[in-house]
Amino acid sequence: MAIKKPGDKPSIFFKIASQVEKERLSEIVGKGIRRKFQVKNHKLYSPVLGEKSELSCMETMGVVTISSPEAEIISGAGGFDKDNKFVLPRYHFGPLAQLDMEVAMYQLANTPKMKKLINRSRADNSGIIYFAREGHLTNWQRALFLVDETKNIPSTIVAMSHKDCENIYTRESQLSVKPNLEGFNLNNLEILYISDPVASGMQHVKMLEELVKIGCKPKTVVTIAPMATAFGMRVISLACKKLKVNFVGGCCSALLESTKPLRYYSPYPAANENQVVDANLHSFVRKFFGDKLNKACIRCNWTGTFLGGPKMPLEASEEELRSVGSSNQEMLNICNKVTVEEAKKSGVYERLIPYSTRLMQSK
Repeated sequence: MAIKKPGDKPSIFFKIASQVEKERLSEIVGKGIRRKFQVKNHKLYSPVLGEKSELSCMETMGVVTISSPEAEIISGAGGFDKDNKFVLPRYHFGPLAQLDMEVAMYQLANTPKMKKLINRSRADNSGIIYFAREGHLTNWQRALFLVDETKNIPSTIVAMSHKDCENIYTRESQLSVKPNLEGFNLNNLEILYISDPVASGMQHVKMLEELVKIGCKPKTVVTIAPMATAFGMRVISLACKKLKVNFVGGCCSALLESTKPLRYYSPYPAANENQVVDANLHSFVRKFFGDKLNKACIRCNWTGTFLGGPKMPLEASEEELRSVGSSNQEMLNICNKVTVEEAKKSGVYERLIPYSTRLMQSK
């Protein structure tokens, strides 16, 4: 276990997290606003997606969550692959997953809430921090540029890690090395984007505390998290409030559950449509999977599904599913029952065909 140095103060994460543990998060999330909006597709994507796409979003707790075919296959209901087979996010791998991530982030950047922030963001007042080694997968700097070609926001990668500790989460966060903030205007950091999946929110809170220590407190923190839990986003928002920092969040498809006590595994909220953007898609996948999606993490090994090749994420998925009384075979057997015909009959087929599938089928 880690030994604290004399004078070390515990992160504010722990007090805030204990407060959030007592909240009825689903009820808080359920007070959000849902709406539709149109995105003009960039010329990179319009040959495949058409000139415009109509998407849905939910705004709650300062977080904007989008639903699109790309967002759903990244961290939501799933979608159909190039062979017209239904896959859950945990079985959507490699470059195809990266392509859908790219489009989903472009869509997120085009939400009204994000566009207002992007309009205010300049190289001399904003910055982007990607946590190693998953944060860079959003390529958020590029997404901002595709929305507004005048934007070239300074960006860096910060290595965060955990150390063992005697607390209910069994760990605490630390910076592995001093962050390299070259290009950042530390005297006028108005908008800071932090890109990484959010589980408990522990690492994001630690990053903020470290910035405060060096006298570089941003005015607004924007948490870009393709995969995000309701718990983690709530913790980060309350930490920002305590530090007198404005908070905005962005994620894909749903504010996920987080499994007690560690708040690390992040399952799809199969039992609660309050936490998803598209209730019809939620009902559709629940019809086939029931509560099985509520037991395992949405993508299992998040990094592995994007970067680990075909074998490693499957092995990680099998290990995790066995720990909750399931298996890849069981989940894939259910996936096989989710047919194109069933999706069309339920009126959700078009919402389950992501960019990567359309691209590969157009060859």
